[in-house]
Amino acid sequence: MKKFWVRCTCWLLCSPIGFSVAQQNTLPMHVFYKEKFLENTPNQSLETFFPATENQLNLHRIIRDSSVQYYDGTEWLFKKHWVSFSNSEGSISISPLVDFTLGKETTDTSGQRLFRNTRGVYIEGELLKRIGFNFVFAENQARFMNYEAAFFRSRGEKYIGVGNYSTQNAVIPGGSRTKPFKGNAFDYAYSVGSIHFQATKQLDFEFGNTPQFVGVGYRSLLLSDNTLGALYLRTKWKISDRWSYQLMFRKNNNLYRKPLTQQVESVYESKLFGMTYLTFKPISNVSISLFSAGNQLRGDSLVKHGIALQMIAPIPLIQNDLIFGNSALFNGISGINIDFALKQSRFYGQLVIDKIGQKHVVAGQVGAHFFKIASVKNLHAQVEVNLVPKDFYADKNPKLSYSNFNLPLAHIKGNNFGEIIVRGDYEVKRFFVSSKSVYYAGLKGNDSIPMTSHSIFEMQFNVPNQTATTFIQEFELGYRINRKYNALFSIGWKGRFYQSSVGKLDQQMVFIGLKTGIFNQYLDF
Repeated sequence: MKKFWVRCTCWLLCSPIGFSVAQQNTLPMHVFYKEKFLENTPNQSLETFFPATENQLNLHRIIRDSSVQYYDGTEWLFKKHWVSFSNSEGSISISPLVDFTLGKETTDTSGQRLFRNTRGVYIEGELLKRIGFNFVFAENQARFMNYEAAFFRSRGEKYIGVGNYSTQNAVIPGGSRTKPFKGNAFDYAYSVGSIHFQATKQLDFEFGNTPQFVGVGYRSLLLSDNTLGALYLRTKWKISDRWSYQLMFRKNNNLYRKPLTQQVESVYESKLFGMTYLTFKPISNVSISLFSAGNQLRGDSLVKHGIALQMIAPIPLIQNDLIFGNSALFNGISGINIDFALKQSRFYGQLVIDKIGQKHVVAGQVGAHFFKIASVKNLHAQVEVNLVPKDFYADKNPKLSYSNFNLPLAHIKGNNFGEIIVRGDYEVKRFFVSSKSVYYAGLKGNDSIPMTSHSIFEMQFNVPNQTATTFIQEFELGYRINRKYNALFSIGWKGRFYQSSVGKLDQQMVFIGLKTGIFNQYLDF
């Protein structure tokens, strides 16, 4: 066995395609790291498909804590992972993944407290200068705000009954499927990770089940990280300084239990997700990317379909039903992502097309980041507008919707809305303050039924038009303990104010907590 690893090492380091390589660690997906990545690539459009890697930008070195510490304990607490090992062959770092948050929904008269209780571990490292890896394992118990819990339960597992399906348990975006806990709370666990391999200077491979995100905005109308992890293989080919091409194949799931099984637990129905992403940079600070993706139904309780050639062929625009049709087996979207980077600002947009019946319908996004406003370090603001029409991402067969684990692959809201987002944050000497305002307006349909009027799992036919608006406001004040794994302590307030032609519903909460932010979780819908 030892000889095998020696031979592998010699091949990797001494093969004809050998080259000088940088760090291969994958950067965390949390918005804190993503915005720092964008801020520290002025006048450059380096990456619009996340997660990025440290061979593109050594972000941890750039944002490292440069404060002077006089004790080993504070040096470890503020500037290092909990456990780290490194030598000439590689490195590994281990830190806790926690979320100990308590809250109170001020409009809830039941007296029950909201809480998060997450205990886990975050592991990252690199091997032989060409391989980077990261893994997360976490166990969770939580009680959420009423509107959040209602949405999670609506997306639960589907079990076949007499003539239809019944919904059981729930699904937590960015988490996993659940089991009941303390009545109306949730118990769930998840493990995600990836391995990144830089084969040559032009060719990268990545394998795992971590989420991905396309674009530089707060939302993505193409592919977002709000769903659950799914097994994937991603390749990136840097054709030249101006052109790059990425492919990804992923096993998505519908949470429909197959009725017959020889196993202890019936498996879910699966679908193959195929994606292409062709990027052109006419100049260094502008990138224009052509995105195409879709799901192919692999089988249900009665029929099993083989892998279609159009799903795995490395050709843009054919991974869905937009060109070749056959909407009985394929459904997806295509679109354009644009990134324009200046010294202290960044402008971006997405234009997405979906085929609904015989019509082609368009959704869109425009937005901007502003960094170091008025030359103030770490002062950032963002404005974003999203428009998604009725029935976008949906299909007559709900199993073919643009989804994974019963959650939207793109915007968490689904469809049938216009959205305005205004965000701002500032940090000085580890103290930070952030604000987020989200305004939704329903475009068409029966918006008095929030769980269905924006659903990508139900087509909206012949429903009366009713106006509805949702306004979400969040404030957070905190102390960032460690930038290596984004450990922080914070207090905050969140309000959600919903109003339709049949009434209104206001919900507010206050919270305090200690947590580590590695992934995003979008609960502002």
